[in-house]
Amino acid sequence: MTAAPEALRRPLPVYDPAKGLLHNEHFQVAYVTNDIERAVEVFQRRFRVAGFRANDNELPDGARVGVRSAWIGGMMYELCYGAGPGMELYADWAPPGGDFVLRFHHFGYLIPDEATWAALEQQLADGGWRVRTRSDIPGFFRGCYVEVPELGHFLEFVLPREGLLARLNATPVA
Repeated sequence: MTAAPEALRRPLPVYDPAKGLLHNEHFQVAYVTNDIERAVEVFQRRFRVAGFRANDNELPDGARVGVRSAWIGGMMYELCYGAGPGMELYADWAPPGGDFVLRFHHFGYLIPDEATWAALEQQLADGGWRVRTRSDIPGFFRGCYVEVPELGHFLEFVLPREGLLARLNATPVA
């Protein structure tokens, strides 16, 4: 009889944002696309992701932004697209109307409270990080995308409020 292989022993997650940007709670892997329905089809067919939560918005200036999300284990997978004025964060990586693009875009990190957000802001200032975009929607979330050229992608930091928490909690488990 053969002994079973030893199981992987991983450390329990401990987050210490004071140590640096990557020491926040990593909860999301995100991809950008220029054809959201085709990207969903790829994830469903190739990766057996059964369903996504959909959120699409058209802004008053004609810009469009959309997200599809699903939990796989403890990691949220997000597909996002943007087109029109102010959507360069997405459209620069996946130009609308061109050949199909589905490309890794960012890691998402949860920020648990206002004090941790203030510490993040101080780290960004002290480290000379370039913040590409910032959002602060009362009752929904505070967030920012930080450029990380050494890694070739963005880091997104999110302090969820009631509205976003409801949306995240309604995301299907794949």
